[in-house]
Amino acid sequence: MPNNRSTKRTREITIRVTDDELQQLHNRKADVTLAGWLRNLGLGVSPIKQADPELVRALGRIGSNLNQTAKHANMNKGLDQNVLKEIEVIRGLIGKLLDDNLRGTP
Repeated sequence: MPNNRSTKRTREITIRVTDDELQQLHNRKADVTLAGWLRNLGLGVSPIKQADPELVRALGRIGSNLNQTAKHANMNKGLDQNVLKEIEVIRGLIGKLLDDNLRGTP
């Protein structure tokens, strides 16, 4: 729910949490501020997890490998067993990256 710049927030909500709960909230927040994250979460806005730069680099390397595989397939008008094996390796790497970085995150 986008904030209308002309509407000033004047209402305040207070909650009590333990030190451990506060730390967990800070660890899970997807926005810059805890207040903004909690507000968006309560209003039904789905938070977007910031992409890990190392994940982006790894996906770039995988994409480069896929492009090389596609070029090989187009030049040779087909895929041999070695190329099919490489595609399986690439699929496995993508699955592992997804498991490690995206799946199962709240």
